[in-house]
Order: sequence, then C-alpha cells, then structure tokens
Amino acid sequence: MRGIQKFFPSNRVTVLDSAEFDLAPGEIHALLGENGAGKSTLMHIMAGYLKPSAGHILIDGKERNFTASADALKAGVGMVRQHPHMAPGFTLWEDCILGAEPHLMGIVNRRKARETISALSERWGFNLPLDKTTETLTISQRQKAAVLALLFRGEAEAAGQKIDYFIFDEVTAVLSPGETGALLHLFNRLKAEGKGVVIISHKLEETLGIADRVSVLRKGKTVTTLAASSLDSEKAGALMFGVDPELQGIPETVSAATGVAMVSSGIIRETAASPPPASSAGLLVRGLAVELRGRPFIRNVDIDLPPGKIVGIAGVRDSGLETLELGITGFLRCSAGTITLGGRSISGKGPGAFRDAGGAYISADRIGFALAPMLRLRDIIIIHLHRRSRRGFLGALGIMDRAFLKSRVWDIMAAAGVEGNPRGLAGSLSGGMQQRIILAREFAEDASVLVLAEPGWGLDRCGREQLKMELREQVQKGKGALLFSTDMDELLSLSDEILVLRNGEFSEHIILNAGSSPSAAGELKERIGRAMIGGSRD
Repeated sequence: MRGIQKFFPSNRVTVLDSAEFDLAPGEIHALLGENGAGKSTLMHIMAGYLKPSAGHILIDGKERNFTASADALKAGVGMVRQHPHMAPGFTLWEDCILGAEPHLMGIVNRRKARETISALSERWGFNLPLDKTTETLTISQRQKAAVLALLFRGEAEAAGQKIDYFIFDEVTAVLSPGETGALLHLFNRLKAEGKGVVIISHKLEETLGIADRVSVLRKGKTVTTLAASSLDSEKAGALMFGVDPELQGIPETVSAATGVAMVSSGIIRETAASPPPASSAGLLVRGLAVELRGRPFIRNVDIDLPPGKIVGIAGVRDSGLETLELGITGFLRCSAGTITLGGRSISGKGPGAFRDAGGAYISADRIGFALAPMLRLRDIIIIHLHRRSRRGFLGALGIMDRAFLKSRVWDIMAAAGVEGNPRGLAGSLSGGMQQRIILAREFAEDASVLVLAEPGWGLDRCGREQLKMELREQVQKGKGALLFSTDMDELLSLSDEILVLRNGEFSEHIILNAGSSPSAAGELKERIGRAMIGGSRD
C-alpha cells in the first residue's frame, strides 16, 4: 500500500495521510497506533470495505482497485473486522458460508457446507454452536464465527477462491486467555502455510510476542516499520504516542513528541470464604437465575456491591458472563432471584428500571447495545441526557433544553478526547474513539452503580490509563462498579475483589490488595484461569 489517503467528507476529517504498508507471504505483521491513528481504516481499504481517496494497492507488483470486499477476496485478501456483521435469522454455519456456498447448478449443498464448517470448528477448537441463530450468539462466539467464515473462504475449494492475506482487527479483545492462545496458534499455522497475517491489537506484549514485524501509525501517517524483536511494550508505546528517541532507544527517524507513561501496579491476594456483608445501598443480587433457551444458564448467583467498591466478574463469555450482565441490567428476564439497586427492587422490570434506580451501563456489545453507528454522534451522546433536559414548564410539555444538551455534548466529547463535528456519524469514529465516547457518556450519568463490560476494549494504553483514573475517581465519589471482563490484566488492575464465573455459578471469590510483586499477579492469573475452566488447584 503506497501513499494511501482517506478523507471523510461527512465530518471533514482526514484519517490517513500518505500512509504506507506492506505485507509479505509467511509473516505476521502487527499494525500499532493510538486510538484514531487510522489502523482499522487502512486495513478496511486493503480489504475492500473502503475506497482510498488517493494512493495505490499492489499485489505481486500488480495494481488493484477494490470497489467492494468481494473484489479483495477474489484477489486473496480477507479481513475479520472488530465488529463482525452477521445476518439475523440465519444459523451460525449458514452465515459462515454466505457468498461462498458449495453448490451444483445453483443448488446449495447444505450437508457438505455444514460438514466443512463443523470440521474447521473442531480443527481449531472453536467449540461453536453451529445451529444457533446469529442473534442468540455471544460476542466471543460472533468473533470466532467471523474467523471461521474467513477460514472457510481460505479453503481452496470454497467458491474457487483462496486467501493468501488475512487481516485480524482486535479479534482477541473479548476472548478468554485459553481462547486467545488457540487463536495465536492459528496465526502461526497460517504463517507456516505461507500466508501473510496482519494483526491489530492494543495488547502489546501479546502482539510483540507473535509478530515478525511491526508498523506504527500516528495521526494517519506511517511512522516506522521495525522487527518486532527490536521492541518491547515500552518502546512500542513510545512510538505510538511519540517520545524523545534518546530516552527510549528508538531510531532517530522517529519524530519526537509527548509520551505517555504506563503505571505499574502490584497485586497481593487473599481469599474470603463468603461475600462481605450486604449493604442497603449499591447493588444487591440474591439467588439470581437466568434460564433462557439459546443462552448459557445462570444459577443461584449472589453479588454484594456496596458504594465505593469495584467488583470484577471473570469468566468465559460463553459460560454465562454475558447472560449475567444482561440479566442484571434488565435486558434478559430472570427466572428466579432478586436484584436490588439503591434499595429499590428492579427484578423483572427491564433496563428502564435499572436506569431509573441509578444504574449506568457500558455494554460489551458496542455496535448494537452501546451505540448505533448510523446515528449522529450528538444523538449517541444525548441518548440518556435528553431526559434531564426537560425542565420547567416547557419540559413538562416534552420540550428539550437545546442549550443544555449542546453544552453537555461538547463537555462529553472533550472528556473523551474526541474532536470533530458532533453531527457526523458515530460510525465514522475508530473503535477506540467510540469506546471513549461511551465511557464518557456513562460516567457523566447521575448514577450510583456502574456496570461495565469489557470497558478497555479497543482502548490504547493512554485510554486504558484514563479509564483506570476515571473509574477510581467515580468510586471515590461513592459509586460502586461491577466490572465484567475476559482480560485478566484489566480485572487485576481495576478490581478490589474478583468473582469467577464457571458454568453459570461462582467458583471462586478473591479479595485483592495493592502493593505486591508481579509474581503474585502471575499466581493470581493462573488461579483465576483454573477457576474459569474447572482445573485443580494442586
């Protein structure tokens, strides 16, 4: 890719400015950069989802002009996007074969198609429910299904096309450590078969551990391309954000600017035989059960979240993490148990009751639950604020205070560090910028309890540090936070205590204290991992 430029007229933003990128067969190439640097946009152009405003794409020296992703697939380039789109009403295996159906004289060979998808799923240990409809899948299942669909197209016999270059955009963000390990093994297998693999990820240690080369984007420009072995996470972060090269041992060709330092935290563990005493304030869950067809069940769950505390919930999303999240916030009806928020019963009363009782919610399902990409950014921000904008006599008539809303929109955009036109589409922002907007919007709510699911998804190191500081500030104000995450580092750095969910029930309760060595954190990760999958402690 040479001289790639991309200008979005809807919000008058230049995302890419003469960016460069090359990918060789048989290599894993990591693309790094801060939120909004243009990584996903560059790869969307490479995969045919976007057309460049200027520049050239060459494959084996021949220039290509993609008008759609189908053109890129025919040329051997495929992508798993950060938020895969799936066709509602189709089963998982049917969605995987769309556009590449094995057929004879126009008649789809359904048996062969399902057998092929099943064999691929088993080969890579995806353990996917092939006959479930797409709208019932968890986020991690959708991510793995998107990978499966691309692998299906990578088979030589699938629609007569073969993929030589694979792009994976933040595909490990919502996967458990075990699922992530299986996917990294897949990347190495593809590399061994002579495929070119691009990975976009903000998990720097994980990324540098598997990549051969690293390219860094900053503000739409390619800063440098280096061997991954020449970098560690600190140097990579310095390149992403820009620091004095003499201080970091970075090549002089890299421009210098202001750097971001990562705060390290030690963790020590204690165990508690039972949850802490219940509080009349905050969130109280007793004997909760969610048993709905097509979803992992939740049984006999108790949670005590008093003001001023962060409780982390660890687990595999497919074993009930998402079911519990949606049950507590009112999106799924509970079959048993009670939920009390701020002393008010909200059991079975829906998400509106959760909000009215003082709850704020950041969903792991960014595209769908948290925001609608085709709405204006302004509308995404005021989705809850508009209730508080109806004041006085005019408010009683349903008329909103436009000056109040306009002021709050700019305040939240500033808090999120997002520039641009609030009337632009939310979908024009990068995934990390979208996450920053969602976090700032929910933190601005007059809430007593925050339910956050995968809050660090798509955030760069600076964004994760800001999340940590802001969440601690919220807790110091007396708010409670319930943190659902598959990222153990995120859980250990943010939580006061952790509950581990396995097969719909809590299998471990761990209280955390700051001030210990990294080895203690390693022991905790291993212990939590065993509790998640049911392994022995011995």
